Amino acid sequence: MSKSYLVLAASAALALTVGIGCNKSSEGGVSGTKDTFKIGAPPLATTIKQGDKQTVPITVDRDSGFQQSVKLDAQAPKGLKVDLDKSTVKPSDLKDVALSITADKDCPLGDHVVKVTGKPDTGNPTTVEVKVTVTAMK
Repeated sequence: MSKSYLVLAASAALALTVGIGCNKSSEGGVSGTKDTFKIGAPPLATTIKQGDKQTVPITVDRDSGFQQSVKLDAQAPKGLKVDLDKSTVKPSDLKDVALSITADKDCPLGDHVVKVTGKPDTGNPTTVEVKVTVTAMK
């Protein structure tokens, strides 16, 4: 195998590794302590056809000392509708939340961003971006 093929293969592997990493918010809660949390979302864009609906997993990842409820809110651009199966995640709840995203029949094609914000009882809120690609209805 020539050197150029090896370099190309290594570059492609690096791009995949970097591109498929985590998609987590910055820390919410009380920075500099164990009283923090992050919100996780899929690392790659979710593809939705106009007029269709997809559900994506969102997680509330707690640090060891974080024992607060987190109120979740999802905001979508025009043409997308969003719904969370839970608006509050209590310390005793599972960390998984389902985010349903519906693309209107006339939703603009292309890339969009849905923002999911988590607000703890005390401390700082945090937001994760969920990437959505809308394709033509067939």
